[in-house]
Order: sequence, then structure tokens, then C-alpha cells
Amino acid sequence: MLNGINGGYLRNILLNASDQTERVDAAVAYASENDLLFDWCWDNKIPLRFWGRFDEQVPVSIPVLDRFLNRRSGRYVCKLVRKFHPKVIWWRGYGAYIGSANLTQSAWWNNVEAGVFLTEAELLESGHDLELEDMFSAIDKHAAPLTQELFDLLAARNKELTRRKLAQKEADDATLATGLVPHWDGLVRATAKSASDRRRQAFLDEWNSTLQTIRDIAAKISTNENRPSWVSPAVPLGAQADQFLHAYYYQKTFDGRRADFETHYQRNRNDPDAAVEAAIRWWRRLPSSSSENKMLNKTAPALQRAFSERILPTLTEDQFVKVLGRIHAAREYARRAPNRFIGLKDGRPYDIPEKVDALAKHIYRAPERGGVSVIETLVFILYGGRPEDVPQRLWDALSDPKRKVGLLGVSALGEIVGWALPGRFPPRNGRTSKALRSLGYDVIVHVG
Repeated sequence: MLNGINGGYLRNILLNASDQTERVDAAVAYASENDLLFDWCWDNKIPLRFWGRFDEQVPVSIPVLDRFLNRRSGRYVCKLVRKFHPKVIWWRGYGAYIGSANLTQSAWWNNVEAGVFLTEAELLESGHDLELEDMFSAIDKHAAPLTQELFDLLAARNKELTRRKLAQKEADDATLATGLVPHWDGLVRATAKSASDRRRQAFLDEWNSTLQTIRDIAAKISTNENRPSWVSPAVPLGAQADQFLHAYYYQKTFDGRRADFETHYQRNRNDPDAAVEAAIRWWRRLPSSSSENKMLNKTAPALQRAFSERILPTLTEDQFVKVLGRIHAAREYARRAPNRFIGLKDGRPYDIPEKVDALAKHIYRAPERGGVSVIETLVFILYGGRPEDVPQRLWDALSDPKRKVGLLGVSALGEIVGWALPGRFPPRNGRTSKALRSLGYDVIVHVG
């Protein structure tokens, strides 16, 4: 993305991203215009989380701050951070820009700027999705939400800068001394090892916490009075919870073609228990004709057998292709993946079953290209130690190049863990996390 040098403008992304974007996360230090990204999100009803820089020069303009404040919408959040200089925009579901451009007219059109755009598929393949998740999580811990008091402080400072043109050190120091934004020394002291350890612990904390949330929901929906008549009491609790969340996500959160789970999150975040109770009342009346019936009573037992400790090491390519085709996250990734990523030639369109088969074969044949064996990695995750340590082995499989399976990300692996061990670990994929957010739980939505 080099602006006029190669015709790669950020505006070009907006022309193509709206149908696939579920939410925009933007960490951009300087922002002076509403009509570059912010109004686009508003007009397309796409939720936005924006982090901008806080310092004495008012890097986020007063008109931008004013627009956020006056919209009074939980779907459009603005926070300010010290020690902050990134330019990252993630159109979740579509891809991410990482570069030098701020949210200013000159940066988007006139300046010499340099950056890259990675599709969602490329983020997953490289592991950059986890790195970006970690970055947004880290900055959010040190960010201050935009309030009237913070706006008034910056508006007054902006008037002073306009009038005097040149900042005075005394006034600068007074502004920076405010307690409205947390004091933070930045990440300059973080070593590579400590950063890796921190990412690992943050992943495990969030993953285990979310699994417990799903277990709590499973305990509620599995009682005789809450379970649909076509669900056997013998069905593992994790599988029941997965299909409860599956049904709720697809039947209760979509606004047209897009799942508007962020709107539901804002509505339910103050009382997730009430949202779950309402959803359970709907769930227990779900008819037996639903797709969840087939998944629970036919597909789930077949997946559990295929991923069992006895059968998994013996899966042939054809068997693996059939099994992976039943993993929701893998199907979703195959649908979005560029043909070249999964070994298909361009030149004609491919339907979803063709792309899923190609993805599964590409993954299975990785050792022929010098890659990691998917069977060996799955055996390691599921049965390579104590059952309670599966989440730690899952992290190892995502972060260790000797374990990481190309094109098989955290969402697909989390789902496989759940179908293999549904009595201990509920399946978890991106759709599961979106359903939980829609019910008011503050969970991370992993991609891939």
C-alpha cells in the first residue's frame, strides 16, 4: 500500500470490505477526519473500536472526538492511550492494514506512506491474527475511554494550541499530568521471552475462562426442563452447549447477511444471565427438524470416534478429508481462503465442498512439502500429556513452528478439541465466541 507510487490506497479497501467485515478494530495514533473510516463504519452499520494517541498536541482532532461522544453508541467506541504510535486497521473477517498511514487526508491520499494489507486468510496462515489480538489486548489495558471530562480537557487544550500556535512546555506538562488517562511507561522493558510468556499466559487465562463460561451454560441447558425433547441426556454437555450457541448465533443475531453480535453484546453485557435464560426458553422449544438435531445425534458421535486416541493416528487422507469437512471453522476458512492457499488453480470458481476438500488434502499432505504432520500435532494436543493440560498444548501447537499446522488455526483446533473430548472441553470456534459475545460475555473472537 504505497498511495500514488503504486495506486494502493487505503480507500480501495473500503470499497470491497463491507460485506465481509464484522467489526473494525483500529489502532491509529493520529486522526483528523471522520469521513475516512469512521463514517464508513457508521453508514455500513459495522461496529468500531478505535484507539488513538493521547498527548499535549491533541493528536485525535476535536471534531473526531466530538462525533464519537455525540453518537452515544456502544457500537462505536473511542479510547485514548499514552506512549502510542501504531497504524493498524483490522477489518475483522476481511483483513488488516499494517503501515505508516494515520487517519488524515494527507496520509490517505498525498503522503508517501508504506504499508501492507493482509487478508484474513493470510493473517491466519502466518499467525499474525494472534499477534494482533495480543496488541489490541495490551493497549486496551492502558487506555482511557472518551468521556465528557476528557473531551473538555482536550478541547480546551486545542483552543490554546490554535491561539498560540507554539506549545509552551509548562502547559504541556500540566496536560500530561492529568489522571484521566492512566500513566504508562510503554513496552520498552519487555524482552522477547517475557513478551512470549505474557502472550501465552494471556491466551490461557482467556481460553480457560471462556471454557468455564461455556460449561456453566451447558449445565443450565442440559437439565430435563431446559433440554429439547430430541436431545438425549447422554449427549455430552460440551456438545449440547456448542449446538445451543450455534442455533442462537444463526437464528438470533443476524441482521440481513451480517451477524450483528456486537449490538447484542452492548444490549446484554450488563446481565448475561438474563440473556442466557431468555435464550434457553427459546432453545427448549426448538423443533427436531433443526440442523442441530443431526449434528448432535449423528455428526458429533462420528467426530468423537474419528478423533479418539485409538483411531486418530490411523486416519487416511480420505478419512481426514471427510472428518475435517465436518469442522465448522475449517469450512468457514476454506470458503474465504484464496485458491492458491489451498492448492487450487485459478481460472474457474470452486464451490464450498471443493474448497473444503482441497484444504483438507493440502493440510494432510504438508509433510510432502516439508511441513508439519496434522495427525502428529492433533495427537500431541489431545493425548500428549495430562488431559487438563490440553489448552497449554493447544498454545504450543499454535506458537511452536515444529508443531504449528499451516492453515489450521485456533478456531478449528479449539473445535476439534471439543468434539474429541466433549465431556471435558466444550467445542470452541469463532462462531461460538460470537454467540457468547452476543449474550453479553466479553470474550475474544478468534479467527481461523
